[in-house]
Amino acid sequence: MTNKIIVAIEIADAGCVKTLVEALKNLSGVETVQWFAGTGEKGSLAVKGTPAVIIIDDQRETTERISKLHQAFPLAAIFVVSTDTRPEHIVAMMRAGASQFLVSPVNSQTLTNAIEEVRVRLAISENAAKGTVYSFISSKGGLGTTVITVNTAVTLARNRAAKVALCDMSLQSGDASVLLDLIPATTITDLSRNFHRLDASFLRGAMSQHRSGLAFLPAPGDPEDSAEVSPEQIARILELSRQLFDVVLVDCASMWVADRTMEVFHLSDKIFVVTDLSVPAVRNAARLCKLIAKLGIEQKRIEVVVNRYHKSGALSIEEVEKTLRKTIYWLFPNDFVDIVSSINQGEPIVEKQPGAPFAKNIIEFAEKLGNPRADASYRGIRGAFGKAI
Repeated sequence: MTNKIIVAIEIADAGCVKTLVEALKNLSGVETVQWFAGTGEKGSLAVKGTPAVIIIDDQRETTERISKLHQAFPLAAIFVVSTDTRPEHIVAMMRAGASQFLVSPVNSQTLTNAIEEVRVRLAISENAAKGTVYSFISSKGGLGTTVITVNTAVTLARNRAAKVALCDMSLQSGDASVLLDLIPATTITDLSRNFHRLDASFLRGAMSQHRSGLAFLPAPGDPEDSAEVSPEQIARILELSRQLFDVVLVDCASMWVADRTMEVFHLSDKIFVVTDLSVPAVRNAARLCKLIAKLGIEQKRIEVVVNRYHKSGALSIEEVEKTLRKTIYWLFPNDFVDIVSSINQGEPIVEKQPGAPFAKNIIEFAEKLGNPRADASYRGIRGAFGKAI
């Protein structure tokens, strides 16, 4: 393997640094850089180049350092060099996110093997096809965003032309499993607690399988467990999901944009902000779109969709678009009775009642997602004489 990688060393002991540099200098395609204490935690602006591997010592608040380094460099592998070989200590380091635990003095062959493992992983990641990620977030609670996300995911999966995954990232209140009538054996919490083992195979094995062919990663079973899931873990999960699946849909918590949500957005090809035609929802949608853009997401990746559309809404489509300064991407019809029935029975409406207005609309929405040449003027609803609204 000859892919060039940067290995950053942030270790206080000069002798240890010298040993590592000597071992690494014989490896082809490895550039070694030395950081002063605390440099890595300051992030990419404080260093030159993006390291594939960061090697640190075990002398000061190591688990906290690992967390900060993962936040600054989410895709970097963290190696910890230590003289403390207690099993519980090693486990603590790995749970914190360390990729390798190297016993000091470091064996050069062990280090070489660890570096080559990283290089292989990076090569596979670079050559792997990247799936498309669609994330959905509601401008306020109760708008039916999870219903839209779940039914879109099931529709795409039933098509069988693509491998599809659904990730429930509404970490404190996710209920996508209820809509799918699944009782998951594992959740995202299990991935968090075994982050040191997380690879594509482990992720795939942790996902539940729906009868439609959809792979599903549930939110934590207990709301308090959501605190265990870090932004860097979410980034890794979605990166691996993009390698495993052609399409990944993510259901986000309503009107909640924090570090973990931003990791989802940064990896999303499209972000769908869901609103209805009520004044509070549209107002929040405008604020949400503005906030997402302010945090570094391109406007062209942010789309607005309207759920429960009806002509007698408090605001017209024209008024909403003027407020949002965006063209509405899609309109989902108000089909409340059929949807509630499908939710209560734990069966997506596209399976239970494929002829229902909402189900037919979802199928058309999924078709538009998969066809970039689709008629941009058609947004799911037609008015008089079949003209698109």
